[in-house]
Amino acid sequence: MHLFLYIGYLVVGLVQLFAIMDGLEYALGISGFLNFLIAIFTTYLPLIGAGLGVYGAINVWDWSMLQAVSLFFWYIPFAIIITLLDRR
Repeated sequence: MHLFLYIGYLVVGLVQLFAIMDGLEYALGISGFLNFLIAIFTTYLPLIGAGLGVYGAINVWDWSMLQAVSLFFWYIPFAIIITLLDRR
């Protein structure tokens, strides 16, 4: 089970990274290696990274707001469920 969760976390993280990269390229016109470096840094800044990623997913990938927000904030309902199950 731990391996499944690790792989899922890695895949979601990579998709988020690409959404942030696309958001930066769309908004600022930054591409290439500099875009990658900025995206790596902002991925772990909660509000900035999530904001850029949601922006990229909506504007570049043509996702709905619900899909984009679900990609970047999926862990909140997951953590609530785990917390509630742990109390039993």
